[in-house]
Amino acid sequence: MYLKLVLATCLLTFFAVVLSAYARLSDAGLGCANWPACYEENALKERQPPQTGAARGHTSWQWKLHSQVVQLLGILAIAVCGLSWKKRKELRLSPLLPTLYLVLMVFMAVFGIWSFYHLPRPVIVSVHLAGGVAMLALLIWISLSQMTPAVTVDPVEAHKWRPFSWLGFVLLLVQILLGGWVSSNFAALACTDFPLCKGSLLPTMDFSCSLDNYLTSLSAEKLTAIHWVHRIGALLAVLYLSWLSARVMAVEGLRKIGKAILGLVVLQFVLGISNVLTGLPLAGVVLHNAVAMLLLATLVLLSFRLQNNICGAKI
Repeated sequence: MYLKLVLATCLLTFFAVVLSAYARLSDAGLGCANWPACYEENALKERQPPQTGAARGHTSWQWKLHSQVVQLLGILAIAVCGLSWKKRKELRLSPLLPTLYLVLMVFMAVFGIWSFYHLPRPVIVSVHLAGGVAMLALLIWISLSQMTPAVTVDPVEAHKWRPFSWLGFVLLLVQILLGGWVSSNFAALACTDFPLCKGSLLPTMDFSCSLDNYLTSLSAEKLTAIHWVHRIGALLAVLYLSWLSARVMAVEGLRKIGKAILGLVVLQFVLGISNVLTGLPLAGVVLHNAVAMLLLATLVLLSFRLQNNICGAKI
C-alpha cells in the first residue's frame, strides 16, 4: 500500500516537472505561429517593469493544469509523510525523507507565492527546478528503500564507485539548472549553429551578471555566454557520464544500469544537437527535459544500489 502510494506520487512529480517545463517553454513562444519573432517579443515582454496595480499571473491552460497537479501532489505529500510516521516500525523506514519531501512542498508553495512578485524569472525558474528535481530524487530513494533488491553488488566495488556516482548526479543537476537558466533568460537562440557558436569556438561573450538590472534587455554577448556555458556543461556531462557508464557496466549487478545511463546520455546528446539545428521545436525541447529527468532517476538508482550494498555488507 505504502509503496504504491509513493510510486504514484513519484510518477506525478515527474509529470509535474515535465509539465512545468512545457508550460514555461510555451510561454516563451516555442511552437508559436510566427517563430522565432514571438520568442524575441516574449523575451522583451518578460523584462518590462510591472505596472502599478497590475496583477501578474499565469492564465494559460498549461499553468492551470500544472497548478491542479501541484495541489494533488500536496495532498499526496501529506499522505506519504503521515503514513511514514504512523507505520514507521512496520515499514522499517525513517520518516525523515518523507518529512523532508513535505517540507520541500510547503517551501515551494510559499516561495512561489512570494517570489512571483519580487524576484526575476531566472531566479524563480532555477529555484523551482532545483526543488522539483530534489523532490523527485527523494521519492525515488524512498521507493527503492521499500523494494527488495533484485541483485547484489560486491561491497568493494560498491564502495569504490559510490563517490563517482554521486559526482555524476551533481554534475547532471548543475547541467539541468544551467538548462533552466538558458530557457528562463531566453538565450536558447543565442547560438543556432553546431558545433560552433556564431561561427566560432569562442564567440564574443559577456559573463558579467547583476540582478539589479534584470528588467533591462540582456545584450547579445550575455545571452551567448549563457548558452555557451550550457554547451560546455553538456560536453563535460556527456564525457563523464559516458565514462562512468562504461566502468559501471563492467561491475557485476550494475550492467543494466550502466547501459541505461549510456543510452539516455546518447539520446540526450542527440536531442540537444537536433533541437539547436531544427530551431527548437517545442516537442523536442520538452522531450529533452523529460530525458534529463529519466537520466537523473537512473543515477539515483545507481547511487542507491551502491549505498545499499555498502550498508548491507556492514550489517
